[in-house]
Amino acid sequence: MIISMTGFGLASRKNNDFSIEVNVKSTNNRFFDLNVKMPSLISSLEKTIHDSCKAHFIRGSIKLYCKIKINEIVSRNNRIDKKKLEDFYNTVIPLEKKFDETNISLNVSIDKVLSQLEIDLQEIDLNEKNRKFILNTFDKAFIDMVKSRKSEGKKIEKEIKFNLSHIKKINSKLIRLESNNKKEHFENYKKRIKIVLSQYDLELDDSKLYKEIAIFSDKYDISEETSRIKYHIDKFDSHIKNDNYPGKKINFLCQELFREINTIGSKSNNQLISTLVVDFKTGLEKIREQIQNIL
Repeated sequence: MIISMTGFGLASRKNNDFSIEVNVKSTNNRFFDLNVKMPSLISSLEKTIHDSCKAHFIRGSIKLYCKIKINEIVSRNNRIDKKKLEDFYNTVIPLEKKFDETNISLNVSIDKVLSQLEIDLQEIDLNEKNRKFILNTFDKAFIDMVKSRKSEGKKIEKEIKFNLSHIKKINSKLIRLESNNKKEHFENYKKRIKIVLSQYDLELDDSKLYKEIAIFSDKYDISEETSRIKYHIDKFDSHIKNDNYPGKKINFLCQELFREINTIGSKSNNQLISTLVVDFKTGLEKIREQIQNIL
């Protein structure tokens, strides 16, 4: 099963005291790297949130954002500066009485007054209920991103299997060509040796001749490489089907496949085989790009 390192998660909830929104997104990384931006109101929960995130995601560069908005009623009750309110009362009430005597209205709105008496809210009550509510919201965002990563992983798996099938077909063509190519090399080299020997009036018995031809032909033999390619492709397919996190294993197999196909390219002097080698490497490069983003 393939799981992508790219994903996005969102959770938004509210209770009687506040509303909370958590956004989490991830990109590929060889290690677990978490960057957190959250209000200082809940800074005491950061270690717990970090551990929870790491339990869900073993690798990836993860960015976590959290916004908290205090409900207006709670906010107003908690943000009024009581000292300022007392000073206001002691100052305005005598003035109001004085203006009443002159029939002049102060026309002071209670909302305007209270807005001048608000102070910044520094914390919320992190009782057990609110603490659990906040942590559950983060968990919901993490679970949402797990689903997103799995969904993206399915798309990547489909692309990998398509390209894997493509290079598998190319390898089958190489195997068929190798059989014909070996005979062609044998006959061509036999003719060349006989031409050279005739130029110098030399003779070579058949046993020695065939031995020299066999040594030469072996230099162009790609049967071992195509056999190993078939084995690596089968292992590749098995890891995708059976492993939970096949990324590192199939990345290693990609390196081995590149090694084998490069060897075939260096051995061959057949134009058709050389063309197939280029096509194989193109498909393999697409696979290598895709597996950089999976677990």
